[in-house]
Amino acid sequence: MHKIYSLDDIAQLRESVDVECKLAQGRDGSGHLPHDIWETYSAFANTHGGDIFLGLLELPDESYIISGIENPSKVIDELLAGANDRKIVSHNLLEPDSIRVLTIAGKNLIHIHIPQAPAHQRPVYIGGNAKTGSYQRIHSSDMKLTS
Repeated sequence: MHKIYSLDDIAQLRESVDVECKLAQGRDGSGHLPHDIWETYSAFANTHGGDIFLGLLELPDESYIISGIENPSKVIDELLAGANDRKIVSHNLLEPDSIRVLTIAGKNLIHIHIPQAPAHQRPVYIGGNAKTGSYQRIHSSDMKLTS
């Protein structure tokens, strides 16, 4: 699990095989769970696990700055509702300590740790279809599994 404590830690963060960063602002700017988070959830669960950070803005040099999530509770509620909906994702792998709200420089950031799924739960898939909704993480990309 990646640890973020400061603006310097955020500046050093890069997307990789086990890190994904998303802005997650929504239309009104208060925060909204990105729809494509579920592809990353599936990919991390089917690979080696990983960390998703919400509230980060990607710069042209592929580094990040904190934009923040105005209403983190709303975004977390959306995440938990989706994780418990089998039409969205096949298995809820989130534990009580999987989701943390970090406050850095007065702005909220959401850190979500997705563990690797146990072998008997793989593939973790989205959209109710294992054949079309299973992903794996390759470098910093979520790639569909092919049969």
